[in-house]
Amino acid sequence: MRSSVFGRFVVSNYLRLPVRSKVLAIAVKLEGGPMLSTSLREVLRDYFKVTVGDFSYGSLLHPGFADAYTIIGRYVSVGPGVRRIGAAHPLDSVSMHPFWYNPALGFVDRSRDVDRTACVIGHDCWIGANSIILPGCRSIGIGAVIGAGSIVTKDVPPFAVVAGNPARVIRYRFSHTRIEEIIRSEYWMRGPGDVKMYLDGENVDEKTQ
Repeated sequence: MRSSVFGRFVVSNYLRLPVRSKVLAIAVKLEGGPMLSTSLREVLRDYFKVTVGDFSYGSLLHPGFADAYTIIGRYVSVGPGVRRIGAAHPLDSVSMHPFWYNPALGFVDRSRDVDRTACVIGHDCWIGANSIILPGCRSIGIGAVIGAGSIVTKDVPPFAVVAGNPARVIRYRFSHTRIEEIIRSEYWMRGPGDVKMYLDGENVDEKTQ
């Protein structure tokens, strides 16, 4: 994955661009789309504190859809309208308005800011459309599935299928033993060609059992 010359210009001048979303969209298109765009990943990392692994795609890659300190693994599929929210309004304060906790608005210093949590979204997850990931969720495990429209309030185990408001575990995609085998393989660290070979081999093994 490489950034284009135009993409490198966009990354270097992002905050000065008058129509930055449209200009970034052009760079992303030149680089083969969100799955492959290095410039998009650099903008998210440098200006939004969001880290995105290779070959991931979807609405969390739109600047502003994932709050700071979101880490997205490789091969993650994200449906439209998904948000990751990393902070909540302070319920123990008399006023919950951002004027009184967000130092960027000029009324308070950083000591009054609310906690802004991190969230690690594991490799090869699938997050369904219009799901919301709230600050209480710090981790979505490798291979997990988030059902469309879910409200995720706590951590999701690897290879779990969760859905609802609040999201609850419905089932696991594989047996405990199989999950351990897949995690040990770390197939997601390979390029698409090698992943295909790994998956083809798994399918052959299943047919011969």
